[in-house]
Formats: sequence, C-alpha cells, structure tokens
Amino acid sequence: MTQPPRRPTPRPVYDRPTAIPASDRTRHIWGDSVSGPVIDRLYLSSEMLHVLEFALPPGGRFGHSPDNPTVFAADELLYVLDGVLMLSDPSTGETQRVEPGEAAFFRRDTWHHGRAGGDRGVRVLEFFSPTPATGASSQYARTQPYLEETLTLDRRLLGSWPVDAGKLAPGRRITPVRESDLAWGFLGEIEAGFFAATEHLTVFRGHLRAGAASDQRADPGETFVLLLAGELTIRTPAGLDANCLYLKPGDAAVLPPGTPHSHLSSGDAEAVWLTGVGPGWTADAPPG
Repeated sequence: MTQPPRRPTPRPVYDRPTAIPASDRTRHIWGDSVSGPVIDRLYLSSEMLHVLEFALPPGGRFGHSPDNPTVFAADELLYVLDGVLMLSDPSTGETQRVEPGEAAFFRRDTWHHGRAGGDRGVRVLEFFSPTPATGASSQYARTQPYLEETLTLDRRLLGSWPVDAGKLAPGRRITPVRESDLAWGFLGEIEAGFFAATEHLTVFRGHLRAGAASDQRADPGETFVLLLAGELTIRTPAGLDANCLYLKPGDAAVLPPGTPHSHLSSGDAEAVWLTGVGPGWTADAPPG
C-alpha cells in the first residue's frame, strides 16, 4: 500500500508572551507502517526552541523508515509525563527505561526508537534544539546514511555486565536523568533541578514555595514553561496584551527572547514546573 507523502510538521511561533491552555495545542501525526504512527502535540517550533508532547498507546512504538529517519542534528531531552518510555539506540541496541518524572537526554546523530513500556500508554514532553526550522530534523536526517540493521539488545553487555560497566559507558549515547541525577542550584528564590544544560538546550524543574516570588530577569534565548503542580503567575510587565500569564497544572507558556519576567507561586501550595530554554545557558551567557 502506497504511503501518503509526509506532511511538514506545524511550526507554531509567538511574538509576545503567551499562555497555552492544556487543551490548546497544535496536533500532528507522523510516521508510516514501517516506522509506526506517533501523535504529536506541538507547543512551539521557532528558530530557537522546539517543544512538543507525543503519545504512544499501550504497546505502541516508533522506529524509523526511509521516509521517517530518526537521527537529527540536535540536543534532545525526553521527559516522561505519564507511563513508561523504553528508549533505544537501534544502532547499538542500548535501551533505557524512563519512568514518570524522569528524562532521557541524547546529542546529535543518535538514532532512537521508542516503545510504551508495560501495559499502559506513555506521554512524553520533548525539548529539541537546534530546531527543525534551522534544518536540524528530517531535512538533516535524509542526508545521513540510512540505518539498515536495527538492534534490540546491546550485545556489548553480554558476558560483561555489570563488571565492565565503566568500560561500556563511553560507548553509550542515551543518558537517563533520574531524580538522583538532577543538578541543583538556586535562581533567586527558585529551587532549580537541571536535567540538561548544554550550549543548545537548558531544561530544569523549578520549585517555588506558596506565595513566594522570584526576581525579574530577561533571557537572550526563547523560554518555554509547563506547569506540573500548584498555580503559577508569570509576570510580564512589558507584555503587549497583559502584564501576567496565569497557569494551572497542564498549562504552558512561551516567552520570546528578551522578555522581562518573574515568577509568583500564586496558589496555596508549592508551584512546580518545567522550563526549557534555547539556546541553552552557558558559563559565558548565564541566566539574565
């Protein structure tokens, strides 16, 4: 059966601070009978940052095909919202099991496949930079040698695990980031646990106690926020439409580069959220 041509992924962009309610996301399905279908919900796809949520049903999976190769020129972080993600590098068979609240990180030129683990579906928030708008996704993938053989078990483990785990580590491409792996610091009043901090992409989980407010800052990169718990008001005093964005769990927000903003935990419990910034903060360009 002839596959329909792949439609380009939508690229929502924002020129002002914008709240995105949980129900208001651009939907897109990609994949074919070989790679498997995936439902994407696009939050943001600009020149600086690409953020989406994808879902797999119970037993669902995605792989790759000639029309849908999965090897990109980007840093990617996959954060599991619900369910269990089994994420594999099919060039080696390396596989990581990622549970809710955990993430997996990999850099450019990493082939990757995913499955919904156990008997449930899985929802995953994906951060991606450099972005598809710069040619780092399917446009780049189609220029790479096609991966013909796919492995489902890392044979390097056999006869060597766990005694040679240290020797095998340099050849592994997918880094799981669990609660104990978070790198913690303070951004003023915000407790920040970092999942990733590269030149391309910064992703952290923010915590702000009820009633507390952060200092104002403005970052050179584009910022995405997804509220996980509590209530969060993002103050945007220079906003053209409003001077604040109010979020409940499941709501998101996008702040264009250079947007002055601060955070207020506006409910009666701690606010907890994910922030992604692209390009990422570095020692030479710390948070503004």
